[in-house]
Amino acid sequence: MHPGIVLLLSVLMISSLCGWLMAGCKAQEKPVKIMLFVGYFWLSTFIQLLLVAGAYYVWHKF
Repeated sequence: MHPGIVLLLSVLMISSLCGWLMAGCKAQEKPVKIMLFVGYFWLSTFIQLLLVAGAYYVWHKF
């Protein structure tokens, strides 16, 4: 499988796990937990993509 696809799938899996763990720890109603999951999922995704883009930039710069 192409390394880019593997990287994006791993980002997706890690973001899903982070969102599920962080939203699951809260004692809230189910709709609120779903909204928290979505928020934590996207936050984790954007942070990981920034780190991957930074690593790619540094790797190809030097």
